[in-house]
Amino acid sequence: MDIFLSVNNRAEILQIPVMPPSFTVSKPQTTEKFETVSGEELLLIGSPKLKGIGWESFFPIRDYPFLKHSYNSDMWGWDYIYMIDTWIKQKLPIRLIITYDHKDTSINMPTAVSSFEYELKSDGDLWYKIQFEELNLMGYDNPIPWYGEEEIDMEELNKLKEQVEYLTGVVEELANPMIYDYIDNNMPEWARESVQKLYDAGIIKGSGIDESGFPTLGLDYLTLRLLVIIDRAMQAGAFN
Repeated sequence: MDIFLSVNNRAEILQIPVMPPSFTVSKPQTTEKFETVSGEELLLIGSPKLKGIGWESFFPIRDYPFLKHSYNSDMWGWDYIYMIDTWIKQKLPIRLIITYDHKDTSINMPTAVSSFEYELKSDGDLWYKIQFEELNLMGYDNPIPWYGEEEIDMEELNKLKEQVEYLTGVVEELANPMIYDYIDNNMPEWARESVQKLYDAGIIKGSGIDESGFPTLGLDYLTLRLLVIIDRAMQAGAFN
């Protein structure tokens, strides 16, 4: 197994000299809870959040038989610390690659360092903890090709951006729902007839009074759908 970090399309490569005994990988999932007008809870499954990966190991100041030194045979201790610190200060995206036999790649993704801690032990070796977070390349105006991947298709990238914008709008609508106070052109056409009928029958009433003294309904989109369902059920004789 080998771990490589690189920046600027492999202009600089750092091979982790001492393999960690284990990795911590996280891939959180977003969820949203909503309460219906009947008091029931609905759970909305959102998009997965960015993946994270981290480990603990050390940068040696002396040679050991188990060291990985294919790329950085002249680097020791503080040289590794300095290189990673420099990348962090320069705000560079870091390509993280973890391979098993130089043929199969288990992890290959653009990342940013979210946490980097290190301490000097009594024997001189530098023990460290590092945490990476998956980087969304859509945040960059000119994405660059990475080692092990084809150059990014800009048409596909634009499609992804459109999807993100659409989903952002959906989440915004859920967080700040449109309120329909009047039976007018702002209310969806498919809901007006049912809402008017139920309002005239006294089944729904105004929730308040506006500045002109007119009653306001205070209906959101989900409530509109429920009212239409109730109206159609009444027409079908479901409540007889």
